[in-house]
Amino acid sequence: MDQKTNQQLFSKMSQDPYAQFMGIELLEVKPGYSRLSMIVGEHQINFHGLPHGGAIFSLADAAFAAASNSHGQTAVALTMNISFLSAVPVGTKLFAEAQEEKLGRRTALYHMTVTTEGGDLVASCHGMVYRKKEWFIEGEDAGPRSEGA
Repeated sequence: MDQKTNQQLFSKMSQDPYAQFMGIELLEVKPGYSRLSMIVGEHQINFHGLPHGGAIFSLADAAFAAASNSHGQTAVALTMNISFLSAVPVGTKLFAEAQEEKLGRRTALYHMTVTTEGGDLVASCHGMVYRKKEWFIEGEDAGPRSEGA
């Protein structure tokens, strides 16, 4: 992917209103991969005083969205399942990484992890997207392409 196209992607994805509301920051995006972060705030805890699963899911989902749309082709979620593995205190900086496992013509599969700065695994998930016949980024590398079916 050329640098101009990558900058267009990063700029567009960084302006996601929901991610901004949740305090999620896009750190890196490249074809089939993304890395984001979020500091767990007081407004993101549940009645047990632990981070709400929805907040952690939102971070993983934002990574999923960034990686799955990183080719410039509109991708929308079909499924996503998550396993919550540990809880963290308020103020913890979390990182979510999404990695493409299979890119097909109409669908693609991704694995996401949510970890602490120290690398402790907080959540693990898989998601599948439907790849629409729409492109939202223009550039020399944007346009129809796929690997397999």
